[in-house]
Amino acid sequence: MIRTIYKIGNLLSQNPQYADYFYPWKNPFPKNQDAARVIVFDIANGSINPTYQIENFKADFSLYLYREASANGTNLVPTFLYSSDNSIDNIAKRLKKIKQCLTTYKHAFVSTDQIDQLLPILQKIPLNKDNRYLLTFTLNGKYFGEIEEYRNLFLDDAYKKNYEKNYGTALAKNTLCSVTYEVADEVWGFVDTLGFTVNETAFNRNGFDANNAWRMFPVSKNVVPILEGAMSFITEKMTKNFSGLKYFVLPHFIRAENADIEFAVSRFIDININPITNTAKNTIIGSEDILEELVEEAELSKNNVYYDLFFYAKNQAQFLIKLHLSDILPSRLRKIYDVKKQLENFYRPITDIQKKDETIQQNIINFATIRNFFAHKAKTDTIFHPAFFKIVEAVFYGNPLNKDLILKAFIQVIQKAYKNRTDDLKKYAYINATKESFILLQFFASLHLFNQQTMENVISATHNSVALTPKDFIAQHPAFFDSEYKKGVFLLGCLTQALLNKQKSKLQNDPFSKNLNSLNLDKTDLEKLLPKLINKLREYDVYYHSDLEAQIAQALVTPCTLTKTDISYTFTLGLIMQREFTNQFLQNKKTDDSTKQS
Repeated sequence: MIRTIYKIGNLLSQNPQYADYFYPWKNPFPKNQDAARVIVFDIANGSINPTYQIENFKADFSLYLYREASANGTNLVPTFLYSSDNSIDNIAKRLKKIKQCLTTYKHAFVSTDQIDQLLPILQKIPLNKDNRYLLTFTLNGKYFGEIEEYRNLFLDDAYKKNYEKNYGTALAKNTLCSVTYEVADEVWGFVDTLGFTVNETAFNRNGFDANNAWRMFPVSKNVVPILEGAMSFITEKMTKNFSGLKYFVLPHFIRAENADIEFAVSRFIDININPITNTAKNTIIGSEDILEELVEEAELSKNNVYYDLFFYAKNQAQFLIKLHLSDILPSRLRKIYDVKKQLENFYRPITDIQKKDETIQQNIINFATIRNFFAHKAKTDTIFHPAFFKIVEAVFYGNPLNKDLILKAFIQVIQKAYKNRTDDLKKYAYINATKESFILLQFFASLHLFNQQTMENVISATHNSVALTPKDFIAQHPAFFDSEYKKGVFLLGCLTQALLNKQKSKLQNDPFSKNLNSLNLDKTDLEKLLPKLINKLREYDVYYHSDLEAQIAQALVTPCTLTKTDISYTFTLGLIMQREFTNQFLQNKKTDDSTKQS
């Protein structure tokens, strides 16, 4: 990945539009520069001219040599953001920062005593709250960025961390660079792109000589600014957010010509910044469209292009790597999208929701849906379970998943949502969770993550979409309904929901639900439930399910190899699908009646 970052950086550094990423000074106003103003005092012969200038912010921001400093740090030169709040306390804090800068970096062009004289002058400056301000100085009419001494100060400070450490100097002459594979006049050894570096004593506790630690990853001094600039660009322009995590996708190339690489990287950068499609909700990750674009873009889906997927969190300046997937094939991306789209279309009759504005909200297979079962909220943070990253890895690599553990996670979320269904805002949560989890099961199975099933025996597509009768639904899912007992459990769930519907219409309540043990059921529970269910149906004079009752009774005496998790999940699926079966039956009846009347 480091070489890919370097290739991207090399291309970017040649484009004037992105050149600023490759210098250590930054733009203090990356957005809305039209509202930016600069307060400038000139220093001549060691004295500050009290006559200031307020000028429009210049597009060539390297003139100001600004960099964002930490709370306890300072800029290398006295250039700082300035608030439109002209209170004495606010001005005093900014002047303190200026004096700290002069002292820390031993600047002799003005004394710290003179800085205090600026307080009454700054107090009287008329400031517009609609504008944003920068405070800086010129030396005999020249900005800091026009003076070589101060530009070099930035360059030296920015990169010395790569070769100066507490335990020695890590640089060497005429040594091979790990990125370019070329001998360089000078290489540095502590490059921390992506956080990979030997920069703490803890890293060398195994006994190697810390002074020679640079040998682990020596990088040419000319390469370092390219890496750091590219990484700044990637984190700012190409990094996407996913539930508190950050991630990016990068290409790398196998046996490709330089011209092809440059063209592909250029297209890759372009579709990150100017995406072709606006289908963010339709993507596998669910917050942007880069992966879908890669599948559709011919130059980026060739066999000689592989992809890396990098999930991380930031802890101040450090990368906390959550997951790094390398060498993802374009053919794998295509497989994922083909399966995803097929299943989304197949299940639309049970997942599409018509909103109040009559637009259709479609259920989408993506990692946001998977997150619902493998993460939890802690205040405002999303805490991902380790299984989430295993699933992400399995989807892209085809690694096997433990179906029992997946199913257990699904039913636990569904059971919790079922218990909370009395809350009006959450009363449909267990229904949606059941549908989502079932479709995810088909997604994983269709990608062969459970076993070597083919798509054909995961779903028997006798129709173009999911069937909405119990018999046909079972026939369409032979891989799921792989035993007579399991079919019986599902049908028992269907019949139970039929009774609950009846009670709801009669009583505006469903008292029989107390027999469902919060959807936590085993074989013994089902054996007790069936006769209670039949007796209750008779109380409502319901006899038209007698064939179904017999089928269920016969299935439940066949050998049972299902776990409690399997039984609970399959029964719940029956409850939820019976709602869909009933709705379809009523819709068909309404259509038939309308046809007869016409």
